[in-house]
Amino acid sequence: MFLKIFLVSKINKIKNLKLKQYNLCFIDINLWFKTNNLNFSLMNEVREYIFEEWFTKKIIESKNKIITKESLYIIYENPTPLFIEFLKEKISSIFPDCFYEIVFYD
Repeated sequence: MFLKIFLVSKINKIKNLKLKQYNLCFIDINLWFKTNNLNFSLMNEVREYIFEEWFTKKIIESKNKIITKESLYIIYENPTPLFIEFLKEKISSIFPDCFYEIVFYD
C-alpha cells in the first residue's frame, strides 16, 4: 500500500482545496502546540513524550480512515528537519508494510 502524507501549514489551506471535510483525515499539530503554548523545538523531554503519545494516538485512532483514503493531512506551520524525521519514524512504525511519500503543500 502507498500512503500520501501532506504537510500543510494552516488548516485554511485544506479548506481551500474544496474537498469535503468528511473525506479528510487530518491532524492539527498547530492547534496542539497553541493549546499547550509550546513549539516542537523548545520542548523538554517530558513534553516531547506527551506530544509523541498524543500524535501516535491520533494516527492510531485514524488508522483505518488513513488506509481507506490513502492519505493524511498534517497541519503544522514549522516543520523542521527534526520534525520530519520524527514524522517518518512514527509513520514507519504505525504503518510498517506501507510505502509513503511526504508532500509539502503550500
